[in-house]
Amino acid sequence: MKAAQAVDISAEPDVIFLGFALSDCVVEIDKQTARYLRAVHRTALELAIPNRFGIEVGGFWLMPEQLAQLRRLPECYPVNESSSVRRAVNAYVLAQSQELHTWNLSSIEESPLE
Repeated sequence: MKAAQAVDISAEPDVIFLGFALSDCVVEIDKQTARYLRAVHRTALELAIPNRFGIEVGGFWLMPEQLAQLRRLPECYPVNESSSVRRAVNAYVLAQSQELHTWNLSSIEESPLE
């Protein structure tokens, strides 16, 4: 039997953020910010790359570059509206990431143990 070797976990991880597919989700925001949500969603769909990883995976994918562009959307609005648009973008991205987290957990729970 081989002796166990120590693993250095202080090194940088090999995992990087690749992107996520847009999905139906519930966005919880105040009424004033909600009026900008349609524009945020349309912009996200326009920026997203359809079938980025092939038809088998499908979906509209936001990669880091497109996510950065979406986060610049408030710059296209007047100063008195930009903070509401910024909150709408943040709420939308948060809701998408929570949906992704929920999907990942449900797919793990449903998969058979080997």
